Formats: sequence, C-alpha cells, structure tokens
Amino acid sequence: MTNEITIERLKEIVDAWGASPSRWPAAERGPAEALLAASSEARGLVAEAQSLDALLDAAPVEAPSAALMARLMAARPRAAASATPRKAAEPRGRWRAFVDAVWPDGSPAVAAGTLAASIMLGVMVGSAADFSPLTGAETVAATTTDDQLIALAMADLDWPEEWMQ
Repeated sequence: MTNEITIERLKEIVDAWGASPSRWPAAERGPAEALLAASSEARGLVAEAQSLDALLDAAPVEAPSAALMARLMAARPRAAASATPRKAAEPRGRWRAFVDAVWPDGSPAVAAGTLAASIMLGVMVGSAADFSPLTGAETVAATTTDDQLIALAMADLDWPEEWMQ
C-alpha cells in the first residue's frame, strides 16, 4: 500500500470518523494529514466536517432511563433453556459415526424419506402418463406379436421377412 491518499478516500474517512484526525484510522492518519497540508480542497472537506461535528457535539446526550434499560434487557435474545437434561455421550459404532459425518444435521431419515417419496412419485407419474417417444407408424399397437416386439427392441422398424417366418 502506498502512503498517498486521494481526496475521495479522505472524504470517506471524514464522513465515517469525523473531522478530528485523532478519530481516523491509524494506518491512514499520516497520509491524510499530509494531504491536508498540501490541498486546499482537502482542508475545505475537513472544515465542513468540523462544523457538523460542532453541531453534533452541542446536542445534549441523556443517559438512558432505568425503565428503558429494563425493557432492553428483557427483550435481549437469550439461549434457549433445555427442558430435558442431555444424556451422557453414548459410545457410537462405526456406522453411526459415518452417518453423522455424511449427514450432520440430525437423523437422515427425513432426507431418505423425501428421496423415496420423490422416486415413487416419479415412477407413478411415468407409468400413468399416456405418452410414447414413438410417433405415427412407429407406434406399437397393443396387438403386436412377440416377433414384432423383438424387431422393435432391435431398433429395426421395417420387420424383416426372416423374422416374420
């Protein structure tokens, strides 16, 4: 990283941390102060930020009331208390250790059940659908003979005469 800083970066620093160089990041403070000494535009940015800082510093800051603190503390997230005490770690076999390594999110029964249900749904839809990849003259009628089915299986749609004997 070079020790030079651009006006755009100085603007980002001043917008984020204010006009006081003591609030700026230590790594960029030196180059930013060097830019301030060399550039009137940089001094103008800091002067604008100083007026905003003065307004913010003049605003009264009240300590939060006890009621507000109580409401905030009551609304904070807490760890869920376990209703049942945890069992001592049981010795696990190799199979269970393998299942835990492959499926760390608990029981693999949910994933296995979902997979089985999707396979069954696919088989049912596929067997109930009335479609065929064959069209027109290639469609096999319900009254085909065994020889014709063999010819179809062998991808010979012309059914040669030697098979018809």
